[in-house]
Amino acid sequence: MPATIAPMQCETFRGGRIGRCAPSIAGTAGALLLAVVAGLWLALPAGAVAPPAARSAGVEQPAATVPPAELTPPADVPAAAEAVATDGEAPPDPVAKPAEPDIAYAAFDDGRFLEALAYATDRAETGDVAAQTLLGMLYQDGLGVPRNAATAASWFELSVAKGDREAAFLLGLLYLAGDGVPRDHKRAAELFQMAADKGQAMAAFNLGTLYLEGKAVPADLTRAAALYRQAADAGNAEAQYAMAVLQETGRGVPQDEMLASFWYGRAARSGHVDAELEYGIRLFNGKGILKDEHQAVVWLARAAQHGNPVAMNRLARALAHGRGVEESAVEAGKWHLIARRRGVADAWLDDYFARQPQDVRHKAADAAALWWTGR
Repeated sequence: MPATIAPMQCETFRGGRIGRCAPSIAGTAGALLLAVVAGLWLALPAGAVAPPAARSAGVEQPAATVPPAELTPPADVPAAAEAVATDGEAPPDPVAKPAEPDIAYAAFDDGRFLEALAYATDRAETGDVAAQTLLGMLYQDGLGVPRNAATAASWFELSVAKGDREAAFLLGLLYLAGDGVPRDHKRAAELFQMAADKGQAMAAFNLGTLYLEGKAVPADLTRAAALYRQAADAGNAEAQYAMAVLQETGRGVPQDEMLASFWYGRAARSGHVDAELEYGIRLFNGKGILKDEHQAVVWLARAAQHGNPVAMNRLARALAHGRGVEESAVEAGKWHLIARRRGVADAWLDDYFARQPQDVRHKAADAAALWWTGR
């Protein structure tokens, strides 16, 4: 999923503290909700295998490896959440697979999509719910067949009628986008609710965003926060980041800096790049968590390596000052040059870099060039 919170209005490094960004919930549902369908082609080519009813009618490594500082979860955080926070890896959202080993899904997981299509088609026509959902996924993403969102929706509808949560979530995304079906946010909300009630984390997150924005459902920050919490407890990084922002700003939940830091840490360990930046800044400043400049630099380096230009700038400042890391004019210059090219200006670092010896400036420029080429 793309970042759902946009922390880009940032201050500078002052008084021994790293300036932070004031996060805000993104303003459009599309940016928050459509990661699964983003980038998919809109053409509906011929050749799709329609569901039985339709046919009868003719028819995608962090550079730093030091383990992160741990934050003891406040009493509000359940034991299950604590387990995820300390093992460093969030569980993936569950996939609608049969309980027993399944050759269709095995082929799908191995990238043998034509085989998956053949196996799933035979079983889907007999009413196998998991196979029907898998066919919908294949047609939705154009895997082994020409992409056809309308056919995908037809297969998902059959699975939804039998209570499949993954099909409900995926069909909700199609209704949200108007992809293969008429755009219908109310229907999308109903499908997300059905899937969320059955424990589908992304559905809970997306439904929470609809409540946050008041689209197809009444605006309700408390309800949005509860749904985000459901998804966050299930390990969804976007929801964990959203929970951090809500706890920091007191929207829909009581304002609590310790819980904000906890959720930023959870999201960062789940690989959320903006959370890596925010968590690093909080560790550096000791906000809602014990101050630890070394671990702060670890997280800033991770976010920088993942392409966050603000993290690059903050890392360059830390390297220039020797805060939490050995001072290095070359590395500071490297990250400053990359961040500046990414649009983050910094007059102090411009002056710092200009005062360095020529060989330092050349080494920094060469290192920046290597980063850009991926070497």
